[in-house]
Amino acid sequence: MTESYRKRLWVAAVALAVLGAAVTTWWLLRDHAPYALRKTPAVKVAVRAVKSEYPDVKETADDVEPLVKVYVQRLQAGDATDLARIGAPWYTGREPAAQKLITRYGAHAGEPVEAIVQDRGVPYLTSVKLRFSDGQKQVLELSRDHHDVWWLQLGDGDPVAP
Repeated sequence: MTESYRKRLWVAAVALAVLGAAVTTWWLLRDHAPYALRKTPAVKVAVRAVKSEYPDVKETADDVEPLVKVYVQRLQAGDATDLARIGAPWYTGREPAAQKLITRYGAHAGEPVEAIVQDRGVPYLTSVKLRFSDGQKQVLELSRDHHDVWWLQLGDGDPVAP
């Protein structure tokens, strides 16, 4: 093996290591959820975990907070198609179910909302009790898929299907 060949091999190995580190960093830092808050309408949602002896309830609350905020925002916006998109993909009838939620809770979503994540003891399921500022209450059932993305159980389906 010539000295020139060894240098090229070494440069290629370093380049491959740098590329691998960059891809790994991108993968770890990217947002895995296929949904995000929009600029409008503004939402006021306080998400917290129920008092529990289990520390993972706080972690679950942190994990589901983006979904809960997106839910309240889509509910407030009144767009059933957008609301249906945060429904678990393995459910059917998401859009009609979303329209029912908008009809029932949409008018309450514009004011501050308190969301209390419950302790279910099942790692891929949780429920969230919403308290709207006018006293209206709602319980959201959420499922987590194999990619650690949380979804709203919306429509007809099996919460543990993924």
